[in-house]
Amino acid sequence: MSTRHIPVLLHEVVAAFGPLAGKLLVDGTLGGGGHTRALLDAGAARVVGFDRDAGALERVGEIAGLTKVQGNFVEMGAVLDGLGVAVVDGVLLDLGYSSDQMDDAARGMSYSHDGPLDMRMDVGERLTAAEIVNGWREEEIADVLWRYGEEPKSRAIARKLVAARKARPLETTGELLAVLDEVYPPRGQARSHPAARTFQALRVAVNHELADIEAAVPQAAQRLAVGGRLVVITFNSLEDKLVKRLMQGLARDELDNVGRVVKPAVFKMLKKVMPSAEEVAGNRRARSCKLRVLERVR
Repeated sequence: MSTRHIPVLLHEVVAAFGPLAGKLLVDGTLGGGGHTRALLDAGAARVVGFDRDAGALERVGEIAGLTKVQGNFVEMGAVLDGLGVAVVDGVLLDLGYSSDQMDDAARGMSYSHDGPLDMRMDVGERLTAAEIVNGWREEEIADVLWRYGEEPKSRAIARKLVAARKARPLETTGELLAVLDEVYPPRGQARSHPAARTFQALRVAVNHELADIEAAVPQAAQRLAVGGRLVVITFNSLEDKLVKRLMQGLARDELDNVGRVVKPAVFKMLKKVMPSAEEVAGNRRARSCKLRVLERVR
């Protein structure tokens, strides 16, 4: 098995960790292994790489210096404890889906390919997109579409889905897309398909992505050695707003009731990085990504 995934902001990720010679890093989202390979090639001594998708770990294969872990990055602390690792020099969280997952029709991640309404990163987990679409109440579906997809027509879509499933359960991404087309009739070459919001919302809900980010960012930060950095790549506004808020909270001084610094912040945020025009031209999936860095200063 080989990967089709092109890692985004590759050179920027390597640069964000600074001189890499001898460093111990965590890649919480191994994916196709591109970032990890680049970090090891640049001098990192060891990378502990997590992925929920067993297929991703198989595609990556064996890489000198890589310790592979099938699991969610929220399990980082327990896994590192089990490996006898107290602190690390850096943590990378690339929150996007890999092209291997998005282009695999059997995963049902994208409206571009007709496949089962699954959307799980870890196929060992129970909840699928089909269960949400066919089993949840109309109000619950509308809430998911609004909260996780920022879908302005969430109520209309939820109403259409509930009406459609009364005839028969929706089982494929094509059937879901047909319902969405009733709310958003096709209009030729639009910049982005309105179905993207619904598919994003369902992926987030199925894989409890925002809750995992909220748990993982502070946990990863606390594992950093002084001078260590947490590097996070986001792909949509929901992820980016959450990561920014969490990092800002960690980088905030503790003040007394009149605004004097009682305890200086342990962390500081560095400047946000965006992809170059050249990268976006060569990899359309990089167009919305942002890289944020948090550094432990004491």
